[in-house]
Amino acid sequence: MHLGTSTWAFPDWKGLVYRRSYKSEREFTAKSLEEYATIPWFRTVCIDSLFYNPPKCEALKRYAAQVPSYFRWVSKVWERITIFNYPRHARYGPFAGTVNPDFLNAELFCDRVLSAYDDAEVAERTGPFVLQFAPFSPRTLEYEDFRERLKVFLSKLPKDFMFAVEVRNAEILTPEYFQILNQSGVTHCFNHWNSMIPLREQMQRAAAAGGLTADFYVARLLTPLGMSYEAAAQALEPYVTVKRPNPLMRADVVMLARRALKTGKKAFVTANNKAEGNAPLTMVTLAKCILENSEIRSE
Repeated sequence: MHLGTSTWAFPDWKGLVYRRSYKSEREFTAKSLEEYATIPWFRTVCIDSLFYNPPKCEALKRYAAQVPSYFRWVSKVWERITIFNYPRHARYGPFAGTVNPDFLNAELFCDRVLSAYDDAEVAERTGPFVLQFAPFSPRTLEYEDFRERLKVFLSKLPKDFMFAVEVRNAEILTPEYFQILNQSGVTHCFNHWNSMIPLREQMQRAAAAGGLTADFYVARLLTPLGMSYEAAAQALEPYVTVKRPNPLMRADVVMLARRALKTGKKAFVTANNKAEGNAPLTMVTLAKCILENSEIRSE
């Protein structure tokens, strides 16, 4: 079991996760991963920043030097690979509102992303890559067309890394979708997010399609269902305590953990502060729930 949070350098966690003295915020950002990784509950972390820029080998080496050999981080995949249309946002400059010519470009992914993981120490600590696809309308991209493009992309990826696909359109979760994942040894990223169906229903759809054959599971706890990212931030900041416990979400994660332990699969579960208000406390609570479940022990 690899449990952890989405990113790590949150000043709100000082006194809870972080107790060392840091000379500056810059030093805190640069070195706090080492202290984070000393907490026994945390055996992973999601590097969310990689969604916005491709990874640099030097940064990954620095991360690798700060975490033990059993630690496995989850890497978000650069958005240039997973965005079909660039959003109309100032940070995209002249590309805002245009079609992305590099959508699901396997060659670019291998060249600009995977190449940064060549170092042995980095590769040893690398867990799943998460391909996050924002919700989209079939008027923008037909779901069948998306599945076909995804199939081609996944077929070109090397087999020595783990990959997970995070879609936020429940309509995509068809038997054909899970078959495509299984053909390439890829898993579905069970995501607890705004307009997505509950984790349990995602698991049920996967099971009804014959199950996932990859030897690992990935789950990301992002926002409460029915609540946007912005609304969750407004309701839950500052991130100093669990403000909105979600027992159904927790029960579904324990169910996934039970399945992983029963089948001998790895499981990577990360939480965002916006899931309940404080990601470290969410994950520690989940870890205790998993450990205290007598059925898990007997299995």
